[in-house]
Amino acid sequence: MNEKKTILSVRSLCKDFNRPNGNLFTVLEGVNIEIYEGEFLAIVGLSGSGKSTLLRCMAGLLKPDRGTIAYAKPSRDNMQTSSFVFQNFALFPWMTIRDNIGVSLPHISKREQNERIDKIIQMVGLKGFEDSYPRELSGGMKQRVSFARAMVADPMILFMDEPFSALDPLTSESLRAEILRIWLQSERKIQAAVLVTHRFEEALQLADRVIILSSTPGTIFRTIDIPLARPRLPHSQEYKDIEEALEKAFGELHLDKESEDILPIQLKNEEKTEKDGFTDTPFQRPRRTKPIINTSLTLIEGLISRLSTETEPMDLYDLCEDMGHSVDQVLPAVAGAEALGFLTTPGICVILTNAGRAFAAEQNGERRAETMRQATLTIPLIVSIYNLVKDAGEGGLDAEVACEHIVQMLPFEDSVTQFHTLVRWCRHSHLLTYDVDTEKLFLPE
Repeated sequence: MNEKKTILSVRSLCKDFNRPNGNLFTVLEGVNIEIYEGEFLAIVGLSGSGKSTLLRCMAGLLKPDRGTIAYAKPSRDNMQTSSFVFQNFALFPWMTIRDNIGVSLPHISKREQNERIDKIIQMVGLKGFEDSYPRELSGGMKQRVSFARAMVADPMILFMDEPFSALDPLTSESLRAEILRIWLQSERKIQAAVLVTHRFEEALQLADRVIILSSTPGTIFRTIDIPLARPRLPHSQEYKDIEEALEKAFGELHLDKESEDILPIQLKNEEKTEKDGFTDTPFQRPRRTKPIINTSLTLIEGLISRLSTETEPMDLYDLCEDMGHSVDQVLPAVAGAEALGFLTTPGICVILTNAGRAFAAEQNGERRAETMRQATLTIPLIVSIYNLVKDAGEGGLDAEVACEHIVQMLPFEDSVTQFHTLVRWCRHSHLLTYDVDTEKLFLPE
């Protein structure tokens, strides 16, 4: 049996930084990693685990204080050893898309440069935007340019530092699918890829292996293999088993325990009760914590009503044109409706679920409001804040306390934006009220 070829070897890597007070702070300690040919590796861990620092050390952007990093010799197909995709696009605003991609190419003939740029533009879906400037593109398109620039010289290893985190959920999902398509191409010259992320779904969709870092200092806590064929099916038992293993590992580290602490909310009566011709049921256990989509529930309801008139799946871009809104306006509403369980988005199609069709068909205002209320109470962050407000009693819950709780549950999100989005959703669903003068949340009277 042939041994795997090692593309990158990290041995006893340590990285220190000096605090402002002069004290030495160790970010990474004794990290050992072997990255193999044909492997897509994901590194996960919360803030402070040193995952981005580790990635930059492996890419040569930071020098480790102790330990070694060794690369295999690139093949003739690789024009450079590695490339890096940053989180914030890092494009030159005064350059066209073609020129932004071209800066990564070494000194080769103009003809070969153009051939390579044309090929990568076609590959990442930028055809027709070659002469545009970054300011003319959406966030998703800008990140496509970043990927194109990183891949145009066929690096031996591709490093990615949370490349989808600045994008809305639907754009992020679409771009991940595009990267996966490129990765599966037989003519691909990239021999290995390393992705830093804090989102399980990104690692599960893309990676062959996941490394989990502990914190302060960052060390390898656990490695989990993902031996699943691509594309992967999130509803399969094998996928769910690996997702559960990841969540369990984070729970053991006490890094993601807030998702385990969220208890299901029950209605006043534990058993189903009939009221005014419709059934109340206990709310289901909320899903793992994700940010609330910054959109309007009114727009989500309008989106659901519009889709209910269609008998066939609708293309996202046709839907935007039909509604008279830009993609940037509709995408958050689509993502929000999906989070509430009212629609699904296979590819670029938008399809109502049975729950979505039932909501759209409901003519009784009270029942419609109750359906939205129950759907909203499947959002983990809303459930958690709702419980805090309920426990606070008549005195209400301070906004500052709510924001601190949001930081604990979603350390990578803007807590103020999440708080105000939560207030809008809860007001619409008649779950909570917010007094601007006292800056307190209350249960509605």
